[in-house]
Amino acid sequence: MHGSIRMDTQPWGKRREDGAFHPLADHCLDVASTFRALLDAPGIARSLPRLDPAQRERLTVLAFLHDFGKCNRGFQAKADPAAKETAGHVLEGVALLWNLGELWPSGWEALLGDIAGWFKDGEQAMQMLLASLSHHGRPVSESDYGRNEAVKRKAREWWTASGGYDPLAALDALAATVREAFPQAFQGEAAPIDATPALQQRFAGLVMLADWIGSDTQFFPYRQSPEEDRLALARAAAQRAIKRIGLMPPARREPRPFEATFAFRPTPLQAALTGEITPSDDTRLLLAESDTGSGKTEAALAWFFRLYAEGKVDGLYFALPTRVAARELYARVLKAVEAAFDEEHRPGPVLLAAPGYVRANGESIPTTLTNPDGTLWDDSAQDRQRERLWSAERPKRFLAAPIAVGTIDQALLSVLQVKHSLLRSVCLDRHLLVVDEVHASDPYMREVLKALLQGHLARGGWALLLSATLGESAAAAYFGREPAPLQAAIQRPYPLLSGMRRSWPMPSARHRSIEVECSPTLSDDAALVPALIAALQQGARVLVVCNTVARANALFRLVETTLERDHPALLTALFRLDGQRCPHHGRFSRADRERLDAAVTTQLGKGSPAGPKLLIGTQTLEQSLDIDADWLVTDLAPMDVLIQRFGRLHRHDRAQRPAGFMQPRVLLRIPERELDTYLTSDGALRGPAGLGSVYADGRVLALTLQSLQAQPRIELPAQARERIEHSTHPACLAALPAPWPNHGAMIEGKELGEIRQALRSVLDEKPFGELHYPDKSERILTRLGRPTFEIPLAAPARSPFGASIDRVAIPAHWLDPKSVPEQASAEPCAGGFRVSLGATELRYTRFGLEKLEKDDA
Repeated sequence: MHGSIRMDTQPWGKRREDGAFHPLADHCLDVASTFRALLDAPGIARSLPRLDPAQRERLTVLAFLHDFGKCNRGFQAKADPAAKETAGHVLEGVALLWNLGELWPSGWEALLGDIAGWFKDGEQAMQMLLASLSHHGRPVSESDYGRNEAVKRKAREWWTASGGYDPLAALDALAATVREAFPQAFQGEAAPIDATPALQQRFAGLVMLADWIGSDTQFFPYRQSPEEDRLALARAAAQRAIKRIGLMPPARREPRPFEATFAFRPTPLQAALTGEITPSDDTRLLLAESDTGSGKTEAALAWFFRLYAEGKVDGLYFALPTRVAARELYARVLKAVEAAFDEEHRPGPVLLAAPGYVRANGESIPTTLTNPDGTLWDDSAQDRQRERLWSAERPKRFLAAPIAVGTIDQALLSVLQVKHSLLRSVCLDRHLLVVDEVHASDPYMREVLKALLQGHLARGGWALLLSATLGESAAAAYFGREPAPLQAAIQRPYPLLSGMRRSWPMPSARHRSIEVECSPTLSDDAALVPALIAALQQGARVLVVCNTVARANALFRLVETTLERDHPALLTALFRLDGQRCPHHGRFSRADRERLDAAVTTQLGKGSPAGPKLLIGTQTLEQSLDIDADWLVTDLAPMDVLIQRFGRLHRHDRAQRPAGFMQPRVLLRIPERELDTYLTSDGALRGPAGLGSVYADGRVLALTLQSLQAQPRIELPAQARERIEHSTHPACLAALPAPWPNHGAMIEGKELGEIRQALRSVLDEKPFGELHYPDKSERILTRLGRPTFEIPLAAPARSPFGASIDRVAIPAHWLDPKSVPEQASAEPCAGGFRVSLGATELRYTRFGLEKLEKDDA
């Protein structure tokens, strides 16, 4: 059945617009062969229960049947563009299984009878069939079928012969094909498979992955002739596909030693993960807490190389809070992988898995690649490249890459009730999951990450959390233990590497004593400007971090105007890109942001020239960017955030710094009034500079300010643990006097709401049929907060820095969500361009995207 066929009598499985088609039986063989090959991939096999060869073949038979619903007459009618009535194939398949048993032809009935005996009971067999039918990414549930009256009404008609086509004969032919292709599934005795909900979900995710690969004509071209041996071709294509994509790792896994890879001797943390700590159940989840700039990234890579060499993982997903942070880290990961392995045995591609910034092996993804429809593989360089880039073509495939650097969102989507979550999950099972800046999670993200880690570890996965400033409450949550009392939490060493049951203190190679001056200038930029000018006159490199974009832009304008009027010679000290003076924040286009980040590194990073420099920006300057400032000026923020910002101060060892800046100093801008005077009657905080909006928990801010006013000299990393716990530990929060308890109740109520939303969004371990994704509009988010609308421009506009901009990212709260346009037009204006969206006027200049008030417009 799988060899020579009459192509004009077979139901089709895939069609092109030109009328060419691929027989359904062939497509099912393509997907089943891919599924069977995936079962042999080490990383995938580790996440499944032990299966004997016959059991693997039986699961392969179920994967083959994923598209049996396409036999129905309504689906086959789609081949005729003039057809007035057509049908789908998923719920139509469910209808045949549940309601139309009396129509089953003998071959199909015998096949389902055999399948029913392969599992602990018939109910599990039906659930596995539903899991196979769910290959489009969303589980098919009783609820979905029960609410679709049209399918229930028409199903009998679609499964009845008419017009020379018999769908039931097509079902019998599929049954005969699968018996001939996979005879081991039907021979001899094998132990029944216990298809637990966990196995059902792994199986469904693998069928989704196999269907995506098996539907890709670069690997599985349409049948070329009636005589073609499709099964032999499909098996060879599947092996080729999973190797080229990177799902089957190279045979040789041994990386070069640490010093040969990184060209320096390992720190104690790096040495521990390179060889001193033994991979075991206790180290499946590790937390590395160490100060900024201490080499946590290289430590994580060393741990990955170790686990990879020992065959415990097949890949790496390095998750960061933002796309920009991922982009900044990507080059370091790529360089390390290239240094660690010979090209022939190197896992790859190494993917930057951040939408808008996607790269593979350091190169931007080409927009035009050959589409080898209807051809066998020719080994042209371009076609080989296209095969290797399979995981980069769509975000849902990002986790299929052997090594990827991306945002935490991509990983969290694997455990949420969103389409293709199970596909993401089976891909992630193979990887060491590294979560950087784990302290940056809000309650919603923290709850989802907890669920992700629990499932990942339960399936034999490995995870490493990295943080400079993680509090005890959050750490305890990730390890599933009760938080330690305050004194015990403070006494925990720092830096520290922690496992499930024990921890390893790490000596710190660097100690800094930072003097913090509290300045009541949070609402008075004019009072700050003289100090900034004086620092520039001394030749200092000054970093100013504001809590909001509006504050950064306003301060920049004031400083620039003052310098133009009173100190024009100092204008060259202002940060600039291509001669344009500008601040740094998140409301620049992607193209401009990449170049702005590079300019920051050039002007303030390692090896940058000496001389006065003033960089004014927002939280975009807190992490990932290489900045070495002589003096830091920052708005009040939570202690852990401030310590992150302090990491940009005296970051590198420089031979000489200006007089007055030889020791690291911070000017902390605080409110002119007591912080509790900004509390409203309902307990909300409404302070200046994002105090209450950007940073909602005023208790943490109050404790941070209290700590730094009482002890303005902070020793890092020695005091990091103590300072963070005193500002975040539940015992300290509870000890604050009135009116803070009222505010605390409001904050905790909001956090509880976020946690409940997270729990409603996370996947349930339910069997197929019961498993249901209620949110059809994909509005479940991996993180709460203010989203953005990305609106394409009708024609590209030129940025003030010379880049071509084809879309603008607009904060959602600037627009009415009910009237967001499909695209917008950009009109040139002085210094940039303007965009009109109804009553909303926007301007893009060297200050980024700004919303104009009526007077400005």
